[in-house]
Amino acid sequence: MAKNGLSKVGCSSPTIWLKPARRSRDAPALTRERIVQAAVEILDVAEQGGLTMRKLAQRLNAGATSLYWHVETRDDVLELALDSILGEISLSEKEQKWDRELTRFLLEWRHTLLRHPWSTSLFGFRPLLGPNALVRSEHLRATITKSGLSDVDVVHAGYTLSNFMLGSVATQVAWQAGDVAASHDRIVDFFKENTAQYPTLSSQIGSETDDWDMSFSRGLEWIIRSLAS
Repeated sequence: MAKNGLSKVGCSSPTIWLKPARRSRDAPALTRERIVQAAVEILDVAEQGGLTMRKLAQRLNAGATSLYWHVETRDDVLELALDSILGEISLSEKEQKWDRELTRFLLEWRHTLLRHPWSTSLFGFRPLLGPNALVRSEHLRATITKSGLSDVDVVHAGYTLSNFMLGSVATQVAWQAGDVAASHDRIVDFFKENTAQYPTLSSQIGSETDDWDMSFSRGLEWIIRSLAS
C-alpha cells in the first residue's frame, strides 16, 4: 500500500501488530473479530467522530473489561478496522498481463475505500503492518515487478500508483461530503469573477468533469503506460 506502510510516521503508541499477543486461554467470550465488525459498522454510518470505546461496547453489549482485553486504545480499533476493509480487495485468481491486473487491482482498491470513506484519513497514522495490508502490498509490488522494472523503480512505481489512488479517493470523499452541485456552481461563479487573475483555470472550468471514475482511469492509464515504456 502507500509507502508499504513501512515509512516513519508519528505514532502516539505502537502499532497493534507489534504488540505482544494475549494468551488465548484467558480470552473472554467477546472476540476481536466481533469488535472489528462492529467498529466498521459504526464507522460506515458515523465515520471517525462517531466511534468511541463506550459506543463500541454498547453496540457489542459488552463490558469494558472484555473490550479492553482485546484492544488497549481507540487507535487500536481504527487500525484493525482499516486492515479489515483492505481484506475486501480481491486478488486475481487467474494469470493475466501485469498492466491489466494492475488496473483491475487499483480500481478495486479505490472502490473499496469509497465504500468506507472514513478510511482515507487513516493512511499514515500508523504503519500498515496488518495481514490484509501486507498481502496486498506484496501483490502490488509483485505485479509491478512483472513489468521488467528494476527493484528500485518498482518501489517508486508502487508509491506513485498507491499515492495517486489515495489522493483521488480523498479528493472525491471531500467533495461529496457536502452539496456538490452548489459548490461547483459557486466555484464557477468565482472564476468568472476572477478571470484576469486566473485565466487558465477560468478557461478550463467548463471542462471539469464530475465523472470521478473516468478521471481516475485516465490518469491511471497514463501512469501505467509510462511504466510500460
